[in-house]
Amino acid sequence: MADDDAAGLFLKYNYLETKDLCKQFLTLVSAILVFSLTFSEKIVGFANAGTWPKTLLVVGWSSMLGAIVAGGIGLLYITMAAGDAVYAKLRFYSLAARSYKYIVVAGALFVVGLCALIATAFLTIQ
Repeated sequence: MADDDAAGLFLKYNYLETKDLCKQFLTLVSAILVFSLTFSEKIVGFANAGTWPKTLLVVGWSSMLGAIVAGGIGLLYITMAAGDAVYAKLRFYSLAARSYKYIVVAGALFVVGLCALIATAFLTIQ
């Protein structure tokens, strides 16, 4: 009975909140990446830009892409944990813990990417 209670609580709170967080995070990161790709010529001006702004822009884009991948993997693992909580009730805690690790990595990559984009903007202001 304790496994059923723990699995029920996991599905009711941990899974739903983490799934929503991942979906919103992936939407935000994707939007910022697309925005920065779209307006990169206006921000940096590749023809006149130096090495540092170009490098920081690539670092920012790479970090954002890494955040999307890590966030997607985190979403995959939390979904697998929910499936395990419903059917097997054997390892949903370990799957959720793995999901949280990927989500934290995604958040860190997002912060690195955002800082790189901000630094690029500061370097190109004249």
